[in-house]
This record gives sequence, C-alpha cells and structure tokens, in this order.
Amino acid sequence: MQAKLIPSFAIRIVYGTLLFSAIFHRPGILVAAPKVSVRTAGKLDSYAKVYVAPIRNDGRKVQPKVVQRIKKAGFQTVDLSTEHLPFASQGTGFIVSSNGDVLTCAHVVGREANATLWIETNRYIGRVMSIDTNLDVALVVLEGSHPRFRPLAFSADTEQRMGQEVLTLGFPVVDLLGSRPRLTKGIINSTVGLNDDERHVQISIPVQPGNSGSPLLDERCGLIGMVSATVNPLRFLFLEGAVPQNVNFAIKSKRLQAFLTASKISLPEANTNPAAGAPTRTDDLIENAAKSLVLIRGGIVDEERLRERPLFCRCSYTEFSKGQFAGLRMDFVDVKKAAVVLTATLDAYTVSSEDKVLDVMCEQIYDKFFPDKINPFNPKKSKNLTK
Repeated sequence: MQAKLIPSFAIRIVYGTLLFSAIFHRPGILVAAPKVSVRTAGKLDSYAKVYVAPIRNDGRKVQPKVVQRIKKAGFQTVDLSTEHLPFASQGTGFIVSSNGDVLTCAHVVGREANATLWIETNRYIGRVMSIDTNLDVALVVLEGSHPRFRPLAFSADTEQRMGQEVLTLGFPVVDLLGSRPRLTKGIINSTVGLNDDERHVQISIPVQPGNSGSPLLDERCGLIGMVSATVNPLRFLFLEGAVPQNVNFAIKSKRLQAFLTASKISLPEANTNPAAGAPTRTDDLIENAAKSLVLIRGGIVDEERLRERPLFCRCSYTEFSKGQFAGLRMDFVDVKKAAVVLTATLDAYTVSSEDKVLDVMCEQIYDKFFPDKINPFNPKKSKNLTK
C-alpha cells in the first residue's frame, strides 16, 4: 500500500483531530441531577463569534438547542459549513512575470475562481487562470491596475542532485508567526518523489502549514522547484507503525516550466551571467528573491475577516435511553491558535432531560468565564451582580 500525500497547509486543521476524537466519561451511576465538569485553558470574553459545527447523527435535534444557548450567552453564531469556514486557506506563491502572474499550489486556491494576494504587504485580487490538480499547480493572474513586478528567475541548472543544498522562502503559520517571509534550508534527499515519482524531489526542508507553493531555490536563489506536499503522518503511522520524520516533496522546475508554457506564460530568463552590479552575496540574493514572494489565500478575503478571532464549537453526545444523555461533550477551540479553550463534559448518567443538562452545562461555562455578569441560565444565582 502506498502512503498518501496531503497538502502541507492541510496540517493546519488541527482542531479536526482535537474535536472529532471526543471521549465520554461514563461511570455506571445514575443520578437525579446532571453533574458537569468544565476544564478551561483560556477566556471566552475576547471572542464575539462562534462557529458551530453540525452534530453527527443528531437524531434528537440537539443542534438547534446548542445554538440557542450560545446565542443566549451573548455570542453571534454561524453554522459551520464549507462556505462559512472561519478562515481561508493560506499558502505561498511567487511571481513568474513582470505582469503579475503568480505560481502556487492548486490546493491553496482550491475550487475558488479568485484569490487574494499580498505582495510586499500590498493587497491584490487575482483570478485563477489555469490549474492542474494532478500536478498540484495553479496560475493566478492579478486583476486591475498594479505596478510591474520582479519575477523569480529559474535556475540555469535544470538537473537536481542528491545532497544538493537548497532553501525555501515562504509564509508558514501566518496566524501565529506573522506575515513576513521565513527562510528554511535543507538538502535534496532524493531526485524522485513518493513511489519514485519523477515529477518531484524529496527534500529535508521542514514544511509547515502555509509553506505550500513556496519556491525551492538553489544556492544562487535560482528557482528549481515548488514545495507541494508532505506525507500524512497519521496514515503513515497506521500503515508502517512509525511516524515519518520530515518527509517532504517539491515539484521539479521542468514540470513548472511546462505548465507555464501550456498556460502561454513567457518564462523568466535564467540568470546564467549576472549583470554588472547585480548582487552576489547570499543575503542580498535572498533579499531580492523575497521581493518576488506572494502570500496567498483562496477566494476574496477582506482585512476585517483576517482580524477576526473565530471560536469553533463542537458538541457530541451518546444516548443512554430515549429520555437521557449517556454522554455529552462541548469543546470550544480557538481556530487560529488551533488550541482548545474550553471542554465541558457530563460526568454521570442522569435522569434529567437534555434541556436540563444543557442548561446546567451552559450555566457553569458562563460562570467560569463571566463571573461578574448576570448568568442568563440562572439569573437568581447572580441577582447581586450587574451587567
């Protein structure tokens, strides 16, 4: 069986692993009143919008009741779906023509017809002109008026060698590290990819979420490939019994050139003989290459959405009987940090109705994070407090 490649940016979806593996604590004790425990690792008062995930196998229609209570606590709610994702996919691209043609990975733009790009902190809107999902390459063309740009030149050396020193520039984990380019160095481990795929090289350069589409450069900062994928560690662990260590891949420059030619884009000239006065120091070459970098997100993304701190809510339950919960769990996750902020669980079987269980759970959650406010789930308990 062959290990499966995943886009490097997809590692970013950590909350999927955190939330969908909910485990319920089910002691065999039936109690009259629900007993709930709330574990916290942050505060909710800095969030305003909660994205609520659909409950799987929700035969009891608990989802609307959860949404109703989140609204009652004072949050704006959004039903989580593919068109309401609280963040846009983010990756790296690079300029391949002075007109503003940008090369990136197909999975970065996804099915979007447009993309939002930042070049040296300036924001632009681009149109996805051509795409090859098999190779995982996309060409984005800037729209509207814009200056002429500095294209990243292909290396004159089109043959990669095992052990060759390489580097990449990109925008990994932008929401945590920031939007300035990051440099990473490594070597070519193999001149072929997974299953000896001739289209790729294997590299030792660490690949982080957001590195997809980063240019792979030689020691003269000539373009020799594009970072595209990594091995899925969970699948590899399942198949091989071990976690892969830094197994990453880049598309070879020959394949990128063929794609650009098919897209009718003139290739930037290889810099075989640097002109007089051209930079020769490595740091100057890197600085020049960084000017051709593009931070890119699929779709049209406004600045306000990027400043948003989305909170993700996942609720899961199991049934003890038609009248009681056997297990109930609510998780709140900071999407950008990919960190659990709060987890609330039902600690014992109960004869109480699901409405009672949810009210008790939400009451304790609210008490934990808003101790100085009147608790909407138990106003009498907070009668001496003011809003």
